[in-house]
Amino acid sequence: MALPKRVMVGGAYYKGYVLAVGAGPGDHILNLMVMADKSCAINGITIVPDKYGASDHFKLEHVNSSGTVVALIADNVYNVGAHIAWMFDFPAMELMDAGDILRLTYTNVAGIAMNVYINLERLTTKDGGL
Repeated sequence: MALPKRVMVGGAYYKGYVLAVGAGPGDHILNLMVMADKSCAINGITIVPDKYGASDHFKLEHVNSSGTVVALIADNVYNVGAHIAWMFDFPAMELMDAGDILRLTYTNVAGIAMNVYINLERLTTKDGGL
């Protein structure tokens, strides 16, 4: 049985981000500020590295405005090749309060510099919030 997504009157907004991963091994973090002043919902995200990094992996977390991790959305997802997209279509919308962030942590193991492209789908009501 499939779970239906919540439906609302409003619209989707897509925003692109780039995380520049340096050649040095270690964690590279990008905080995606979804909305600073209003609540919203995240419906999905696509993550695309432009190069292959053997054993490189990433995690995605929902972090509230006080810095506490609210939800671990993805963990130990491996980079399986250049230009191969990981598309996360959330089974339920991730509700975000004003000031919450999505944190992408890309762990560079292979030591290869690359760009990681992120496309985020945000949903809002007509007035810009939920």
